[in-house]
Formats: sequence, structure tokens, C-alpha cells
Amino acid sequence: MFKTRSQIYKLLLLTLAQCVTLSFWVKIPMARSQSKFSFSSKTVNTHQLTVETAFCLNSSDECVQQLSEKAIASSHKLKTLAERITLIEQRLELAEDRIEYTRKKKWTNYISANPVNILQNIFGGGDVQRDRIAIASLEIRTADLLAAKAELERQQEEEKVEIGDRVLRLLLDYEAAQRRHKLLSSQLKTLEQQQRVARVSYRLGRGSTSQILGMADQRDRLREKIVDAEIEKDEAVRELGRLIQE
Repeated sequence: MFKTRSQIYKLLLLTLAQCVTLSFWVKIPMARSQSKFSFSSKTVNTHQLTVETAFCLNSSDECVQQLSEKAIASSHKLKTLAERITLIEQRLELAEDRIEYTRKKKWTNYISANPVNILQNIFGGGDVQRDRIAIASLEIRTADLLAAKAELERQQEEEKVEIGDRVLRLLLDYEAAQRRHKLLSSQLKTLEQQQRVARVSYRLGRGSTSQILGMADQRDRLREKIVDAEIEKDEAVRELGRLIQE
């Protein structure tokens, strides 16, 4: 009889120890995961307040165009290219004015009391040759400036296209992370419901410790994936904010 009571006493102590251990391993990871998840949510909401409240965050044509125009207007590279194009246009205007001035003045330059100069001008030498060379030099310079302007305008258009592509890619990344977040959140909700049922069954003597711990581990992995999705959304919003400088 004593031996039977001793065995029962030991069995009760072992069961109590298992319950304490299970409670520790179930509650602690949950607390850590909730803290990590809460921090990430605050980070994302902060960025969404600065971007989503002022602009759209979807891959529709209207949204892509809106954000692309804002990003183009804020692009430092495009501003630099525009300044260089403006400078070239000013130099082109100056070159054209000099060409026009040289053409208008060349006949008055040929008036001379020196017979040698008159003969040189008649046969295309002297002042005539000088003016032709000057005009040709200005025209060559004008052609070079036009080529440089065309190259800058090409770079300008390429940069605009690249900015639009970056905006679209970030919006698609945001939407993908958002869909993944919703799916994982739904899975987590279902798992937590199953956990509550399993805990009740475990208290009633059904189920196993390994099953409960396995569900807790699965829950923690889902929460980590949810945090990863939140981070991806946060990164997309942050990059969009950097592009539009809001």
C-alpha cells in the first residue's frame, strides 16, 4: 500500500512539473513574438502616415502616374540634367546670334581702299575667307551643342522611364507583402483557435505535450513571417517616400 501511494505521489509531481514547463515554453515565446510584432506595426504605421495618407499605394495606372510624376519632380539627377540643357540652350542662342551678326556684317567688312584686299575678297580670300571660316566654326560649335543637348534629353527620358519602373516595382512589392501579411494573419488566427481547443483537451487528459509545443512553435514561425511581411511593406513605403521626398 505504501509503495502504491509513493508511486501516485511521484506521478503527481511529474505531471505538475510538466505543466509548469509547458506553461513557461508556451507563454514566453508568445510574449517575445507579440513584442516584436507590435514594434514592427508601429514602424510601418509611421511611414504610412507620411505616404499613404497623402498618396495611393496600389499598382493602378493612376497611382503609378501620380507617384512617378512626384518622384520625377523630386529627382536630383533630372534637375541637374535640366540645368545642363538650359545652359546649352543659352549657348545655342548666343552662337546663333553671332552667326547672324557675322552674316549681316560681312559685306560692310569687305569695303576697303586697299586694291589688294578688294581683289582678295573678289576671289574668295582675305576678309571673305575669314568670315566664312568664322561662320563655319560657329556652325560646327552649334552642331556640337545640339548633339550634346540631344544626348542629355535622351538621358533625361531614360531616367524618367527608370523612375516610373522603380515606382511600379515598389508598389507591386508592397501589394505582394500586403497579400502575404493578410494570408499569414488568417492562418495565425485559425491556429490560435486550434491552440485554445487543444489546451482545453490537454487539461482534460487528451492530447500530448509535444502536440502543444509543436503548435506553439508553428505559431511563432507564423508570427515571424508576419513580421517579415511587415518589414517588406515598411521598406517599400520608405523607398517610395525617399523617391517622392515626402
